[in-house]
Amino acid sequence: MTSEGDRPPGGPELPQGRPSPPPAGPRRLHPAEIILASLDNARDALIAIVVAVIGAASGSFGAAGLAALAVAGLVVAAVAGYVRWQHTTYEVRGPSLVFRRGVLSPDETAVPLGRVHAIDTSQGPIQRLFGVHELHVQTAGGGARGEIKLRAVTDADAAWLRAAAGLAEPAERELPGWRLGGRRLLVTALTAPQVGMLAPIAGGIAALADNVLGNSGRDLVERAPTDTGSIVLIACALLAGAWLISFAGAIVAFGGFEVVRDGDRLRIRRGVLQRRASSIPVTRVHAVVVVEGILRRPFGLASVRLETAGYRDEPAAAQTLLPLTRLTEVDATLRELVPALAPGTGRLEPPPQRARPRYAIPGVVAALAAGVAATAVWPQAWPALVLLPAMAVAEALGRHRAAGWRLEGGLVLLRGRRLARRTLVARIERLQEHRVRQTILQRRAGFADVAVAVGSGHEGGVRYLEQPTALDLFDRLR
Repeated sequence: MTSEGDRPPGGPELPQGRPSPPPAGPRRLHPAEIILASLDNARDALIAIVVAVIGAASGSFGAAGLAALAVAGLVVAAVAGYVRWQHTTYEVRGPSLVFRRGVLSPDETAVPLGRVHAIDTSQGPIQRLFGVHELHVQTAGGGARGEIKLRAVTDADAAWLRAAAGLAEPAERELPGWRLGGRRLLVTALTAPQVGMLAPIAGGIAALADNVLGNSGRDLVERAPTDTGSIVLIACALLAGAWLISFAGAIVAFGGFEVVRDGDRLRIRRGVLQRRASSIPVTRVHAVVVVEGILRRPFGLASVRLETAGYRDEPAAAQTLLPLTRLTEVDATLRELVPALAPGTGRLEPPPQRARPRYAIPGVVAALAAGVAATAVWPQAWPALVLLPAMAVAEALGRHRAAGWRLEGGLVLLRGRRLARRTLVARIERLQEHRVRQTILQRRAGFADVAVAVGSGHEGGVRYLEQPTALDLFDRLR
C-alpha cells in the first residue's frame, strides 16, 4: 500500500552479498570522524568565540587579535579532533561488540551481539560527502540513538557488523509500505509544524540577546509600544516567525519519509539534511496512537505514532509511523505494516450523557477565575467573564463527544481529547498497567475512570464511565 500512487523502494541502503569477515583487532572509524570531532570541539568553543567578538566590539581586542584567536581556536579544535579519532576504536571481541574512546581515562562499552536487535543508520551532509554512515547499535532497552554510536563507518564495515550480529540486510524486493508524497509533506508542515524545536531556539536567542545587549536590551523592552494595536501587531509578527521556523523544521524532519514492512521489521527512512534509517522489530511495538490535531480534524486527517519502550524519550519525529494520513486509510495501512494493531472501523462506546456536566465543571470554574482576574487588572476585559466560560463549556462538550472505548480481537481502544484527539490502540496482552480510579465525588455519583499504560510509558483512558461499566472493563482487561 502506498500514498499518492508511489511505492517506496525496497532496496538496501548498504551493499548486498555476503560480506567478508572483519579483520581481527580494534578498528578506527573512517577519517571523516576527524572533521566531525573537530566541528564538535569548535561548537563547544562557541561561547568563547562570542565573548571574543563582544570584546572586539568594545575595543578590548583588535581585528588582528580576533583573527589570531579564531585561527588558534580552529587549530586546537582540529588537533583535538585528530587525537580523539586516534583513540576511538571498535571491534568484535568474542561474543560482544566493544567500543572504546577517550585519551586520559578511556571509556569502554561492550554490548553482547545476541542482544543487538537492529543497526540503524543516519547520514548527514559530511557523511554523505565521504560516503560513510553513522551507525546506531540498538538493543532491547535502547532508544533511537542506540547504546553504541559509530559516526563514520564505511559500507563494507557496516555490512561486517550486521553479519556479526546476525542481522539480515534490507531485502531487495517489492515490500508492503507507505510513502509521504510531496503534497502530503506540504500539508504535514502546514497543519502540524515542529513546535518543539522553537523552545531551544528561543532560549538561545534570549540568552545571546541578554549577553550582547545587556542594559540596552532592557531599555528596548521599556521603550516597547504599549497600545493594543502595536502589541497585537508584534505578537502576530512573532507568531509568524515562529511558525515559519517550525514549518521548515517539519519539512527537514519528514522530507523523503517512507516506511516498509520487511519480514518482522519496520524500516523507516526520513529527513532531508540528516537522512535517517531505522529498523524497528514489530515485536517491540506495544501500541499505536492515532493523533488528530486541531487543524487536521476538520479534514479527516491524522498522524500515527509508534509506542515502543526504546523510543519513549526520543523526539516525536523519531516515533512517527505515518506523518499524515486520512482517517479512512488508517486501518488498511496498519493491516499491511502492523497487522496486530489494526484498529478496525467499529464504533467506540461513549461515556454516559449524564457525565457531560462533570466534564464541564472544572473548565468553567477555571475560566471564571481567569475572567475575574483579567477584569480586576483591566476593567475593559469584562467580556471575558462571559466568553471564557462559554469557550470552556464548548471545549468540555467536545471532549465528552470525543471520549470512548472498545475491546475487539485482543485490542483495547481508548480515545480522549485535549487539544488534539488521541486514540490509543494497544494489545491487551502487552499492557503494563490498567486501573480504575474514583474520587469521592465520583463514587457518590456512580462514576469511575479507566486508565491503561503501555511499555513506552504512554497512558490512555476514559473518564466518567458508569461504575459497573468501568469495573467490567477492568476485569476484561485482565
